[in-house]
Amino acid sequence: MSTSEVIVIAGRERSIEECVAQLRQYPGRTIVDYDLPGPGDPEVLTRAEVARTWVIYSRISEEQLVWFVERATSAPWPPADADLLRAEPNIRNGLYDQLESFYRHFEQDAPTNVARSKISKVLHIKRPAAIPILDSKVTDVYRQLAEQAADRYPRLKYQRAAYWPAIRDDLITNTESEALTRLRAVLGDEGTLGANLHHITDLRLLDMLTWQ
Repeated sequence: MSTSEVIVIAGRERSIEECVAQLRQYPGRTIVDYDLPGPGDPEVLTRAEVARTWVIYSRISEEQLVWFVERATSAPWPPADADLLRAEPNIRNGLYDQLESFYRHFEQDAPTNVARSKISKVLHIKRPAAIPILDSKVTDVYRQLAEQAADRYPRLKYQRAAYWPAIRDDLITNTESEALTRLRAVLGDEGTLGANLHHITDLRLLDMLTWQ
């Protein structure tokens, strides 16, 4: 089978047909309510944006919502067009470090029960091509590869598991093989689903497939 005919996720190959079938089962309401409104103002986080995460079961409380909005006012916002594909982990003071500083800003001094899953679900809205959603399902799927990635990048030794580089590897693989291009071409024939998925990033598309 041609590499352009398979999507690779955490070491597992899936045919384009299998991926399309899986995406047909993805909740349409999630795409409409969480993804389609877009990132909004690139350097402002609103209540409505945080509330959008409820549709993907963030379980963010009202108190936590207020904290996110307030914390964002002093955030070191990365470029609006930031893309994980361009974020090379080995480059000091590059895009990867900018994205990590952005994430760490919310991780530091976070309230009780605000951790990786909630933070990533909020920040993905603002930088949908750059910040992966890291809920328990995704971290379970990528854990082994993330641990290997932490070993592969000396700068990331402080992390037991480097999830961003592991997910980035798949983003690179599926981009260079043109599998994502092929998948999107096939999705173009899927009516409303295809039209909606046209507006989401490759990073988010792979996230949806990781969940299936």
